[in-house]
Parts: sequence; structure tokens; C-alpha cells
Amino acid sequence: MSKIIWKAAQCAAIGILSGTLAHAQADQISRKEQEKKKPAFVMPGTPQFDEAAVDRGKKLFEPACGFCHGLDARGKSGPDLLRSTLVLHDENGNQLGPMIRAGRLDRGMPPFNTMTNQQVADIAVFLHAGTVGVTNRFAYEIKGLLTGDARQGRTFFNGDGKCNTCHSPSGDLAHIAGKYEPVELQRRFLYPAPNIMDVWMGKQVNPGAPTKVKVTLPSGEVIAGTLVHLDEFNLVLHDATGQRSFDKRQTAKVEIDDPRAAHEALLSKYTDQQMHNMLAYLETLK
Repeated sequence: MSKIIWKAAQCAAIGILSGTLAHAQADQISRKEQEKKKPAFVMPGTPQFDEAAVDRGKKLFEPACGFCHGLDARGKSGPDLLRSTLVLHDENGNQLGPMIRAGRLDRGMPPFNTMTNQQVADIAVFLHAGTVGVTNRFAYEIKGLLTGDARQGRTFFNGDGKCNTCHSPSGDLAHIAGKYEPVELQRRFLYPAPNIMDVWMGKQVNPGAPTKVKVTLPSGEVIAGTLVHLDEFNLVLHDATGQRSFDKRQTAKVEIDDPRAAHEALLSKYTDQQMHNMLAYLETLK
């Protein structure tokens, strides 16, 4: 009998342990899914909204109001509600409710006098969430970037863009699409300098290759180093002896070797389509 009881106890313990592990794994997966939904950065004091209420409000708003105000409430034939003072001053539907139920016949808006208080509140939450999305630029999700032609992008990379004179898809650009999201990848080939917002937020950034400079003095002496500062009159560089300053008006020649210069030169030449094509091509380098 004692063996049977011991066996039963073992089975119960295994069952409890298995259940605990299963719950722990489920909680871990749930937390990971929630993390995926979170924006990379949210400004302090940003209001949080019930996602279920936002979704209910969206489903009510689109068929009733979307044909005039747009499905995202940013305006169509009717005004942009995300910048409406009425919406901004509304609290829990206290401003929106009377307007929704009475309508604005002089402006072509029919009354929706059968809407319940809960439906009005859900629409209000949807609109308020939209206003926060507009004002909190750090949480804004950029979509629809991958619209270009990768083949044309490769042709531009190896042709008019002359990108292959410095970069190689099997060298420094190998697997680059796996390292960066499309929006960051686009920023990097347009503006390869570190993202100023990343610097401001204290993130670790790669400054990239330094800008090299050569200064030729009237005597013929050549001094080479890393550029520290350059303006209309002054130049500061760093070499093996330390930091050195020069008055440009008293130099015979200044040569700048900036690895980002070619990227900056392309900014005035790119067409929108070429930029989209380049991104589409770089996205194939995974």
C-alpha cells in the first residue's frame, strides 16, 4: 500500500511540476509577445489606452465616419479629427457624445442618435489614441517602405550610384538586412552619421570611419590626422602628437577624406523611386 501511495505522490508532484513549467513557459511567451507590441520609446507622461476599447472604437468609427474623416481619422472630405480641438478637449466622450448624436447637418454630417454611451466612449478612446500616436513621434510606426524594385536597386548600386566603389554585398554589407529594420537601414544609407536621437537617448552608437584630413603648410610640410573640427576659418585635427589647430587662411592646401561625402552628394541626386529601389535591394542582403 505504501508503494502505491508513494507512486501516487510522485505522479502528483510530476503533474504539479509540469503544470508549473507550462504556466511559466506560457507567461514567458506572453511577456515576449507584449514586448513586441511595445514601442521602442515612449515619452514620459504619455497616456496609455485599453487596446480592446481602441479596437472597438476603430470598428465603430470606420463604417460610420471613415468615408468622410478617413479610416485613420486623419481627414478625407471631412476634417482631420486627430488635430481637432473638440477631440483634444474631450474627456471620456463628454464633448464628442453630443456632437456625434446631434450631427452637423450644415456640414453634411448626419446624426448618430442611436449610439450608446459605451459606443461613444470607445470611439473617443480610438480618437485619443490616434492623437497620441501623432504627437509621440518616437512611437510612430513607419510602414510601407518596401515598395521598390530590388533589381533596379542593384543596377543603381553598381552603376550610377557608384556604391560598389566603397561597399560590397559580400563584404561590409553582408547580412546587413538581418541587422537593421527597414526604416533604420534606409536612414543609414541616406544619412550614415550616427542617429542624433540615439545619442540623445544615451544609446551606444558606432561613430563609423573617422574623417581624415591633410594640411599642407606654405613651407611644404604636410600634416595628416583625424578631423576634429572644421569651419570657414579654423581647422582642428588630431595626430600622433595630439590635437592641433590651424588657421585655414594660412595654409597652402586642405584635403578632406570624408567616408560619408559620397552619401551626402547622392542626397541631391536621388529620386524617390531610386531610394525605394536601393532599400529593396539592400533588403535582399540577409
